[in-house]
Amino acid sequence: MTDLIPGLRRYRWREKDLVLHEDHRWVLVLIADAQERGLLPKPVRVVLFDRHTDAAEPVALTPVTDVASVYDCCANELSVHDDDWIVAGIRLGLIADVFVFGVDDRMGDLPKAVGKFGIFGRFEMPGSLGELGVRAREVLDWTESPILLDVDLDCFAYAYRNHVKAWDEELFEQEFGPGRKMFEMFLDRAGMITVCREAGCCGGEENADRIWELLRGKLLAEAVEVSG
Repeated sequence: MTDLIPGLRRYRWREKDLVLHEDHRWVLVLIADAQERGLLPKPVRVVLFDRHTDAAEPVALTPVTDVASVYDCCANELSVHDDDWIVAGIRLGLIADVFVFGVDDRMGDLPKAVGKFGIFGRFEMPGSLGELGVRAREVLDWTESPILLDVDLDCFAYAYRNHVKAWDEELFEQEFGPGRKMFEMFLDRAGMITVCREAGCCGGEENADRIWELLRGKLLAEAVEVSG
């Protein structure tokens, strides 16, 4: 089922699966597949880099039993705006606590409790992170089982007047450089790494490609594309 995900490209980063895809809701299919293969625990804690909270409530959810049913949920029940996949993932038993870096805090809907789990977030990047609550800190310090490290490329884009611009190398080093070691720690703890393009939120296809190449060059230089 994972090969049906739009825009899917597979990579290996060291010995780990790294998957690039287009729309964020499809990460739930990747999570379910990785859990079936024993790469991720169920539910899995998630460290996410994203400009949006993606914490809306899904309109309807049908219980899932396998990867195929998760695919059907993403195709037929989740929002095409990709703004409800986190809550859906928690309610379906795929995701545990989530921490979002780079989120636009003007949205005002974090932290959010979803059952016994929580969605936490900060606008700051790892290198400039301030004080956190106990639950939020637990997500970032978690070492008892693998995490999912998930990146939305729009985290590295910004709005200027009526345009969306991609970060350049100078801005990347200013904003993200001090947090590189923490990101590398998340890479080491990850059972799988997923990257969502969401070109429309990056300002277009060229911007998404530019950000992906910047991310690969700065943080994922060892990533090698594989077939199948």
